[in-house]
Amino acid sequence: MKVTNTNITDNEIAEVLSQAGLTDKQIKAFFSECCGKDCCAEKVRVLRSTRRSLLDSIHKEQALLDKLDYVIWCTEHKESEG
Repeated sequence: MKVTNTNITDNEIAEVLSQAGLTDKQIKAFFSECCGKDCCAEKVRVLRSTRRSLLDSIHKEQALLDKLDYVIWCTEHKESEG
């Protein structure tokens, strides 16, 4: 898939950051801390950190799903043995 539109509004960015779990204060800091030429690098650092945190949460939930699936499997097979 080729991306042809790389424009994203500040409101869209703020909504994504909010959905990813950042507080209003963190989102305001994200937009205001950009003062120099290292602005892009700092924003990318914040975005990657947020992404990593979200991915860690997904992995924890996946591990819980796996355990629950195992309990279901054990329960079903225990009943069929008896």
